[in-house]
Amino acid sequence: MKKEDSVSRRTILKGAATVAAASTFDIVKAESVRGTQANSMIEIGWIGCGGQGTRDAYLLEKTGKAKITAIADYFQYRLDNARKPVQPNQQRPKLENIDPKRVFVGVDGYKSIVQSNVDAVLMVTPPGFRPEHFKAAVDAKKHVFAEKPLAVDVPGCHLVLEAGEKAKANNLSVVVGLQRHYSKAYRACKKLIDEGALGTIVMAHSAWDMGDLWQDRRMKRADWKGSQLDYEVEHWYFFKWLSGDHITEQSIHNMDVINWMLGKPPIKAYGSGGRLVRTEIGEIYDHFNLIYEYPNQILLNHSCVQIDGVQGDISETIRGTKATFTTTAGKGGTGGARIEASRGRRDNTSEMIYAYEGNDDRHYDQEAEFFVNSVLGKGEGEDKYRNDTKYGVESTFMSILGREAAYRRQCLTWEELWNTNKKLTFKSD
Repeated sequence: MKKEDSVSRRTILKGAATVAAASTFDIVKAESVRGTQANSMIEIGWIGCGGQGTRDAYLLEKTGKAKITAIADYFQYRLDNARKPVQPNQQRPKLENIDPKRVFVGVDGYKSIVQSNVDAVLMVTPPGFRPEHFKAAVDAKKHVFAEKPLAVDVPGCHLVLEAGEKAKANNLSVVVGLQRHYSKAYRACKKLIDEGALGTIVMAHSAWDMGDLWQDRRMKRADWKGSQLDYEVEHWYFFKWLSGDHITEQSIHNMDVINWMLGKPPIKAYGSGGRLVRTEIGEIYDHFNLIYEYPNQILLNHSCVQIDGVQGDISETIRGTKATFTTTAGKGGTGGARIEASRGRRDNTSEMIYAYEGNDDRHYDQEAEFFVNSVLGKGEGEDKYRNDTKYGVESTFMSILGREAAYRRQCLTWEELWNTNKKLTFKSD
């Protein structure tokens, strides 16, 4: 296998064989999986009723083509909050009249969702649960809107990849919450880069540097009256088996953009990280600094810091011999993206090949629109039956590769880690 290939071909072939062997998983007509008619309202089951899920659910309903008809969460209080009447100017789905028989609580609530008659499933639980939920939904012939990341460990990546191949074979739509793929500006830059606008690509840099987070949402274990499992699920971000560490939960966005623009994932990673400041809760690091090596000796330097006082930086940059691609983050799924030509030795200015800075290219909104259109069979071109699984898994795994390289303080190759089977699990008292 060539080093520049993406996820292992052996795994792709294995996934295809699994699809072929699943004789009971037949290709179904569009109207039988999208409601009574191809243009009917999409019924969606929502799993994981936290903040990100609330935004996703709201935007899906905002399309006017989808309705949340069933909900599930680990905690009862989140279900109760989701069902409160919507106040003026609140961006929440309207669920106060949802049938109580379609409200499910507990770790197995997702099973009731996927076994119901919904057309699609919205997955926004802690990522550690994602692979099992993803597989169950695809096995039940449901379309999937899954937040990133798709897994927290290598076995999870394999499970999702195989399920994604099954979804693709059956024209089930899969959208992953890597919303920059739905940005008009990023898509314009991708087209120009593919056409050679950057020239020979030399290096790349990405960052997600910020202060500490969720300080107002933490409770000391000594003050928590529930079980250790409940405590970790409530504070999931700070536990590896649930979040994959912040490099996987958050920096996946940076890595996804770099992979997308370069057209391939890296072949190895090395770097470092640690816990310097945030030591009072959980086990995840508060900083990473990594080098990823791509084919043709292209190096990506990635930093991600969550320590108060650091200079904030959320961006991606790719430098070439003709031009530089760079981005800036914005609120609500907006931001900037531009390609600026290289300056000559005596030039004070450079040509702006492409530039977007604004707030009307709303990635989250467009992502929701793409999903419902794909489910309804109204997508165009490659988006007719949208399936983000492959690049979603690649970007997830890339973050895991960097995390493990930093944890182990050693250089790890893509293939070396891809062929391991270490699973992250809850460690009981």
